[in-house]
Amino acid sequence: MSLLRDPKRLVALLIAGVAGLIVLIDFVGGGPAFNRVAMVLVEWAAIITALALLLGIFSVIGSHLGRVRRKQADWPYSLVLLLGVLTMIVAGIFFPLPGRTGWMLPATLAEEPIRVVFRTVYEPLASSLLALLAFFSLSAALRALQRGNREALVVVLVAALVLIAQLPPVATLPAVGPTVQWLNDFVVLAGARGLLIGAAIGAFVAGVRLLLGFDTPYLDR
Repeated sequence: MSLLRDPKRLVALLIAGVAGLIVLIDFVGGGPAFNRVAMVLVEWAAIITALALLLGIFSVIGSHLGRVRRKQADWPYSLVLLLGVLTMIVAGIFFPLPGRTGWMLPATLAEEPIRVVFRTVYEPLASSLLALLAFFSLSAALRALQRGNREALVVVLVAALVLIAQLPPVATLPAVGPTVQWLNDFVVLAGARGLLIGAAIGAFVAGVRLLLGFDTPYLDR
């Protein structure tokens, strides 16, 4: 009855549910009619996503411009973010990907500026963050170990064994290489597949709840 009293919510639920069912039926094989409609819906979704991303970029730029103008706390970081956004926008507009003529340079030189930015800035930062993540994880496991957590003990022992096995003097030993390979092929791979299966089941349940209207994040409720 609450849906009947709220026509706007009812219309949004019907649109989202019907669109999701059409795409799902086309995914499992619903015939040419469903395929045509599903293709149109997917294209609409791509356009809406692009517009939402554009609005998000404008929102982030406006927020950080305000911080820089007011000289709020940590405003230099906002300035760095704005410079990074401006650099990538300029590189993408004036030097587009190969196959398209750029505004200033031919397409043969178009991709190089973006590649330089990614190679010299993004990739080192990503590698540094991933390297720090290992130390943060180990630190958290050690803190949990101090509280008497048995699962944390297993994590610390396995992490220590893997790190020791990667050392050059230890990795050259006859039994170390096959043992590490066996652990990767059977223990690690089994755990990774279990996580993937659990994530897939969770995504399926979340999709069903969205289709049935139990969860309505697009209504901000």
